[in-house]
Amino acid sequence: MSSKDKGSKDFDAFVKRQQPTAAEPKPIDWEKRRDEWLQHLEELYEQVESFLDEYLKSGNIKREYRETMLNEEYIGTYKAREMVLKIGRQEITLTPIGTLIIGARGRVDVVGPAGKTRFVLVNSELSKPSITVTFRFAGEPNPPAPEAIAKEIKWAWKIPTSPPTIRYTELTRDSLFEVLMEVTNG
Repeated sequence: MSSKDKGSKDFDAFVKRQQPTAAEPKPIDWEKRRDEWLQHLEELYEQVESFLDEYLKSGNIKREYRETMLNEEYIGTYKAREMVLKIGRQEITLTPIGTLIIGARGRVDVVGPAGKTRFVLVNSELSKPSITVTFRFAGEPNPPAPEAIAKEIKWAWKIPTSPPTIRYTELTRDSLFEVLMEVTNG
């Protein structure tokens, strides 16, 4: 085999390795990711308002929104709404932190005069955090996507416990009431 033939075969092999495979992930649409996050944030606020509906209607709890600016890597700077609840003299803010959160699709901090907790947007089927890490060396094809990633994920807002052993509690009317009392020392 001449060195020219070997060079052609090596080059052919190189070109083939550079071609995308079916298993390669699609590039992330960061604008779409931001918009989906903001939609989930609005759904959280609607959920909170529905749980507090009788108190909001009676005027015992007042609700307002403030604009806040978030800045996330790849997404950039964007506007989001922060929910403020006033219960008598107590003020509680639901402050969006972002969508690029390890182990979650988004996070909102719930801050009151006596403390802070958080809501996280996670796979509705999870009861505790789950992260999958795959190592790939240069030139190796990407492994096929696990079935959990391949299927459509239904996202849900949940309340995580404190580390080190994190568990998720469903966001319900009662769990929201507990959170609000916790951050106000109620």
